[in-house]
Amino acid sequence: MVYNKIPFDVIVCGAGHAGVEAALAASRMGASTLLLTGNIDTIAQMSCNPAIGGQAKGQMVREIDALGGEMAINADVTGIQFRLLNESKGQAVQAPRAQCDKKAYQFRLKHTLELQKNLQVFQATVTGLIFQSGKVVGCQTNLEIDFTGLTVVITTGTFLRGLMHIGQNKTEGGRMGDFSAKSLSGSLMEAGIQLERLKTGTPPRLLGRSLDFSKMVEQKGDANPTFFAFHDTRDPEDMFHVEHSCERRIGWAPGSKQVSCWMTHTTEQTAQLVRANLHKSAMYSGEIKGVGPRYCPSIEDKFVRFADKPRHLLFLEPEGRATNEYYVNGLSTSLPFDVQLDLVHSVPGLEDAQILRPAYAVEYDFAHPTQLFPSLESKKVENLFFAGQINGTSGYEEAAAQGLVAGVNAVNKVRATPPMLIQRNEGYIGVLIDDLVTKGTSEPYRMFTSRAEHRLLFNHGSAEFRFLDHSTKYSLLSANRLLNIKSKQSAVLRWVDFLERERTQGGTWAELIRRDRVGAAIPAGLSNETKAIQEEVIYRVSYQGYLVREQKQVEKLSQIEKIRIPHDFNYLSISGLRKESALKLADFKPMTLGQASRISGVNPSDISILMVMIGSGRGGDIV
Repeated sequence: MVYNKIPFDVIVCGAGHAGVEAALAASRMGASTLLLTGNIDTIAQMSCNPAIGGQAKGQMVREIDALGGEMAINADVTGIQFRLLNESKGQAVQAPRAQCDKKAYQFRLKHTLELQKNLQVFQATVTGLIFQSGKVVGCQTNLEIDFTGLTVVITTGTFLRGLMHIGQNKTEGGRMGDFSAKSLSGSLMEAGIQLERLKTGTPPRLLGRSLDFSKMVEQKGDANPTFFAFHDTRDPEDMFHVEHSCERRIGWAPGSKQVSCWMTHTTEQTAQLVRANLHKSAMYSGEIKGVGPRYCPSIEDKFVRFADKPRHLLFLEPEGRATNEYYVNGLSTSLPFDVQLDLVHSVPGLEDAQILRPAYAVEYDFAHPTQLFPSLESKKVENLFFAGQINGTSGYEEAAAQGLVAGVNAVNKVRATPPMLIQRNEGYIGVLIDDLVTKGTSEPYRMFTSRAEHRLLFNHGSAEFRFLDHSTKYSLLSANRLLNIKSKQSAVLRWVDFLERERTQGGTWAELIRRDRVGAAIPAGLSNETKAIQEEVIYRVSYQGYLVREQKQVEKLSQIEKIRIPHDFNYLSISGLRKESALKLADFKPMTLGQASRISGVNPSDISILMVMIGSGRGGDIV
């Protein structure tokens, strides 16, 4: 049975963090959108740690907010603890992080989707895609109901042939208590899309009243928290209300009634237990074939790879205000349950802990992201987009960023308008997508500040300015918010110019700030501006020399980013181009000379040859 006679503009398959941002972005752009999920009650479920942000990730959440996404505001109004990481260091490396109420976060996003105009949510498991003449035209479901769509966005997370491991025990599912999408993988492979396996894991959850917090170190939230959303440019009612609706979504005043997290550590007994039972671990016994996240290792990996360290820190983080459940950050494992019990009880403060949910590892299919264009559309199947963990990433923030971009570009594809392509020099989202589609990944990809060569330009307070062209061009923000951002930007530029020009005792105001940094005096007029404006002005003045140097480097490199390469460019016919490079270029199909230069195995001499060929008129355009 075909459900809809008129195709949806966009069908999103999966309602995790990528799926909800894709569906909201598409529907807010005015496109008719369908969101399919195997379980409506687990929309935006925080399968692992109920936390948002962190190094590079926090900056990326602010970028999502600057592009009209929902993650930032959702985290702010359901957050139970806020901390600014690297607060004692410079603004360039500071990053917001929040512990969220797991259920409140999930329920608010579900409610937001239900209230969103142009969006229909439907519970069904996607079992296959419908293709026609090399294009995707819809999808099939387990209910024998088909849906037709002009574009389809796949955001299946860890559910593609998901298999959970606890020691030798195996259970099908993308996360504990949920299902496994077993047949969609076959449909993708039939379309020529290459799939492989990855692995991730999660620690046990403990009952709070069984813990002895007196043996742990308390970690409180910041007294003056830094939030993810740009509250200074949005209308106050955006936090809780939907336009023309009397329904109030769940949430509270950001930063109110914060709770504490707690820090403890493993012991020599923990180490002995792990080493004695390695052969029982699903990861080390050979049961799991997929590659796990190098930067978020299991407790087995920690004691094997870092054998010289006597102990490892663990963090007890509450899962919400209305639950006594705690997440043990740092104790991810796939060891059998009886060993998990002993491990937990070997930790100070957890001697009598009761386990509510065991730790487990989950293995799943992912599609190599080098099979995608920078728009996140498949190179193999037209009108098919991929976002989130199916592209090999790890983390809610990476997934949400991709989902937003995929949703926007699915609409652009329907409307035959140019895609939104975020460059590496614009923000962490640009670095994320370029790394994935150009370099690919063989392990769960996690964003770090070190991945961005222009990270000094990516301080979290500047995201709205950096993405203003995109948010304006694609109507991703309300007209009023765009005006507020432009007004804020004008104020920042005006004050930076003032501080660089106007003199005070000892030199210009800017020189005084750069010399004294902490506690430097500022003009009375600037102190009357909002905190956000003050911080951005001080940042630009403090790092003025470095920022100018970064910007010059960006402008220099941007020249080859402007040279477009035709999709059907014949690399194999170019004399002097190494065959290895020609084959890689033909396979990757880079859109620009800049993207071609970042493909592994393509060297500078290959780029020089391409530049000569394009310059001679044998292909390519300057954009």
